[in-house]
Amino acid sequence: MTKPFMKIKEAAQYFSVSKDVLYRAIKKGELRAYKPNGRDYLVKVIEVEKWIESKIA
Repeated sequence: MTKPFMKIKEAAQYFSVSKDVLYRAIKKGELRAYKPNGRDYLVKVIEVEKWIESKIA
């Protein structure tokens, strides 16, 4: 089972996209990111999956 949250670097590797693609999606408001420690962005795995599916369709 995958984790519910991943750092941007982990998500980029897991979903085979670049970190820049994820950061652009966050900046555009297409993808939500969380900064619980004020430093690292975290994304919800389920939200990234839904975002990728919306790009394919």
